[in-house]
Amino acid sequence: MRRLLRSACWVFLAWAALVMTDYPAKASADAIPSKVPVFSLPQEPDEFDRREVEAYYDWRNNLFFRVFNISGVEGKANFMTARRTYKVSVNQYGYEVAVTFANPLFYWLDRNGNGEFEPGQDEMWIDIEEDGVNGNEKLYDPMVRDDSPRGPVPAPPVPSLRGTERSM
Repeated sequence: MRRLLRSACWVFLAWAALVMTDYPAKASADAIPSKVPVFSLPQEPDEFDRREVEAYYDWRNNLFFRVFNISGVEGKANFMTARRTYKVSVNQYGYEVAVTFANPLFYWLDRNGNGEFEPGQDEMWIDIEEDGVNGNEKLYDPMVRDDSPRGPVPAPPVPSLRGTERSM
């Protein structure tokens, strides 16, 4: 009987320890603000949507940009996407035609409403998998060296002083 009571007591203590250690983690996770946005990016509107303000191809970085005013009313653009391109050509009427990947690589959202897209203000995201807006997009700042989408950028090699010593 004593053995049964002792094992029941240990089971209860183990269960209580498990519940108590899990509870503060959940409570503290809710209390600590994080840099992860609590909102989600809007879905990119379809091609020729009336909210599209501008679309252009930038040959310097081989990206096709689409700029939108998501609210649909007159005002500043507040959402932008950029897709990688497969091929760009000029059609018979002299217009550039870009064949792009299915989903954007970069997203910008003007969160502070000033009409500018500022990566340093957490207004730029990268979708490395290019699978559309589904929650795996990451905040991206191209000016931060260690925040590369594929890991830290290696530092350039340091010149060696080997072989420059003179014998006396």
